[in-house]
Amino acid sequence: MKEEILSYLMQHPTEDTSGERLAERYQVSRNAVWKVIKQLQAEGYLIESQHRRGYRYLGTKNLSAEQIALHLGHTLKVQVFQTIDSTNKLAKQLATENPSQPLAIIANQQTAGYGRYGRDYYSPKDTGVYISLLLPMTNKDVTSGLFTTGAAVAVTKVFETLYHINLQIKWVNDLIYNNRKIAGIMTEGITDFETGSLSYVIVGIGINLTTSNFPISMQNKAGSLNLQELDRNLLVAHLLDEMYRLLMGELTPDILNYYREHSLVIGHEIILDQRGKLVQGRVIDINNEGAIVVSTNTGLQTFSSGEITKVKLLDGEYHG
Repeated sequence: MKEEILSYLMQHPTEDTSGERLAERYQVSRNAVWKVIKQLQAEGYLIESQHRRGYRYLGTKNLSAEQIALHLGHTLKVQVFQTIDSTNKLAKQLATENPSQPLAIIANQQTAGYGRYGRDYYSPKDTGVYISLLLPMTNKDVTSGLFTTGAAVAVTKVFETLYHINLQIKWVNDLIYNNRKIAGIMTEGITDFETGSLSYVIVGIGINLTTSNFPISMQNKAGSLNLQELDRNLLVAHLLDEMYRLLMGELTPDILNYYREHSLVIGHEIILDQRGKLVQGRVIDINNEGAIVVSTNTGLQTFSSGEITKVKLLDGEYHG
C-alpha cells in the first residue's frame, strides 16, 4: 500500500489529495493512510500535509531513477546508486557494451570519485549529486573545446533558471560561487581503436549542494551552494536535459558568448600550469574553439589545455 499511495501522489503533484479519498481508494482506514504518509516522510519523501485539504507530493530528498525519468524531457536511460566507487568508471565499463542510447549514471556518494589528472574528488553522501552522462558520438563531429565549455554552460544555465544562482566559470570547467569551487566538470573521450574515431564522450559532474566538513586540503577553496530544501531528482533531470540539448545539438557561438559572460578569468591575471611549465599573463578572451587567449610578456598565446592555478581578482586572489 505504501508504494501505491506514493505512486498516486507522484502522479497528481498539482492536487491536494484527501486522506478520505486515499482511504476509500485502497480500502483502509484514514489512520492507516496517515501512518503511511508519516513513514514516507521519514524516508525522505517531501509530502505536504494540510488540515482539511489533504496531501500533496513535493518531491524527495532521495535520488530515484523513476523520479528522474518522470521529469526528463529527453529519452535517456537512468541508473541511480546510493554508493558507487566512481560514476565515470562505471560509464567507461558500460561503454564496452556499445550502447546506442545515452546513459546517465547518478550517485548519492562516491568512494573513489576522481577529477582532472586523476585527482580524488570528495563525494560524501546526501549532500551533493555526482553524475556521469555517457553520450554516443556516432556520426557527430565534435570539437573538444566546445564540448567541454558547452557542459559548463549547461550546468550554469540550470542553476540560473531554477534557483536564480549566478555561477562563474573558471576555465575550463570549474564552477565558482562566492569565490569557492562548488562543482567540477570533466569530459573523457572513448575512441574506437579500429577506426580511430571518437565513439563516446563521458561528461562527469560533481556538485556540492549542502556539503560541509571538507578535508583540510580543500577548506580554502571548496564551497557549497547551501541549497537545503530542493528536489535533487528534479535538479538532475534538468541538468541531463540541458546537457543533452546543448551537447547533442548544434554547438553554436551563443554558447561561447554565455561562457564568456560568466567567466571568472577574462580580464584577470592568472598563472596557468602547462604540465609543469607555468605561464603568467592576463586573459584576453576565450576563442571560438573554447581555448584561452593569454597576453604574456612574450605576446599573445593561445592554450587549449592546462590548469589555472591562480586568478588575481580585483578583490583578492582565487586559488583552486
